[in-house]
Amino acid sequence: MSGAARAERPKLVVVPFTGPTAQRAEAVVVRALRRKAQVIPPQRWTAAAKKLFATTTKSEDVAAVAEDVGADLVVIGSVKKEGRKFQLLISVRDGKTGRSLERLRYPLARPRIDDRTLSMLGEEVDRAFTAATGEREAAPTAPQPPAKRPPPPPPEERPTVATSDEPPAPPAGKRGGKKPAVRPIDENVDEQPPLGPATKQPAAPPPTASVAARAPVARPRWAPWFDLSASALLATRDFDFVPASLPRFDGGVVGGLRVDLTLYPFAFSHATARGVFATMGFGATIDVPFWPPSGSLDGNKYDTNELRVDAGLRWRFVLYRAIPRPELILYAGYGLHRFSIAKRPDGSDVGPPDVAYSQITVGAGFRIHFAEWARLWLSFRAGLLLDAGPVTAPEGYGPATAYGLRPEAGLDFFVWRGLKITAGFFFHQVSFTFLGSDPPPAKPGGGTVAASAVDRSLGGLLGVGYEY
Repeated sequence: MSGAARAERPKLVVVPFTGPTAQRAEAVVVRALRRKAQVIPPQRWTAAAKKLFATTTKSEDVAAVAEDVGADLVVIGSVKKEGRKFQLLISVRDGKTGRSLERLRYPLARPRIDDRTLSMLGEEVDRAFTAATGEREAAPTAPQPPAKRPPPPPPEERPTVATSDEPPAPPAGKRGGKKPAVRPIDENVDEQPPLGPATKQPAAPPPTASVAARAPVARPRWAPWFDLSASALLATRDFDFVPASLPRFDGGVVGGLRVDLTLYPFAFSHATARGVFATMGFGATIDVPFWPPSGSLDGNKYDTNELRVDAGLRWRFVLYRAIPRPELILYAGYGLHRFSIAKRPDGSDVGPPDVAYSQITVGAGFRIHFAEWARLWLSFRAGLLLDAGPVTAPEGYGPATAYGLRPEAGLDFFVWRGLKITAGFFFHQVSFTFLGSDPPPAKPGGGTVAASAVDRSLGGLLGVGYEY
């Protein structure tokens, strides 16, 4: 019997009280209710609130955290200053909806809570808990009292019930006085058959349950609908060949622009399948460095342009939802990178041949949200080149095997909600091994056949973004 009774007790969380000397009131509440409920440690509540970014006392935040820790009831308390006076505020919340079921308010002469107020709090929070759990306690016992209730007594014995001459009981929410007629009934509600209007009280909570069923679970911060950022670039590029006598490109540092967008169309599914599909995103990154015209031995300047586009699947896996929150990211997509210098009037190249990389990119990344306001990220992607463009054409240096590498890293600082400042570093490299051909390729300006080449780009970025 004792084990069954313990299993049926509601699960309760007493959220750490806030305000001066509020811990004394918190201890009184725990002592008053620990025999009537299964008390969930407050540390679990704090960890779940950080994990879900639900640290306020709004009803949706309270409901989300209560669902995560499995709490039926939540007690929230604080000592606040209102005007020139202090007050102790206690709220008993429904775990399903986060809404207040009972409120207690105690004016204080000073921030320190006196013993008389603490004694009154212990008694009234017990009554508030009993009233909040009335439906849960009455549901299994309501059918039993009518079966054991004796038949109506004769008229001469009926006055022993002592109900017709008693004054009506004061409302449960009002305090003052000792309320001798109400307290015995509240403390022994399990042992007394409901009389008169009391039989209608258990019917009140069902509408609350239906509201809870319709209330959506608050979307956590790790499941945004989109992630958009725009950054300024500082970049450089070197294109070196072996042997070194071949034309090369050695660019200085130039500015540019990067735009990055990731959409998460299944963010609504954050509460199902452990949120795995909520973090499946599709995104694109566009880099546009602004190169000045390239010089030539003939004294003329020739327009120089570069464009890099990478798009595809970006699937994040949240390994642990509490802070610090680690995430694994998988990348799979398609990349396009073009670099070109305008031709001389005779059609010859000013420098090395143009490139137009077309590649399949795959890789992985790691992200850790080590604070509410800061996140570290790094990624590594490899490119399988499908085509390199004019540089490997017969009129260039001929066919070659090539592969690409793309490591990146950076920091995000959240300044307000989803608004962030991002700073990062990137390095892109494509390595060539030319295969040669018979007859050898007709290179611009003659010269020896290229053996290998390395095309490197590196730089940094600083920008702003928003996640929602």
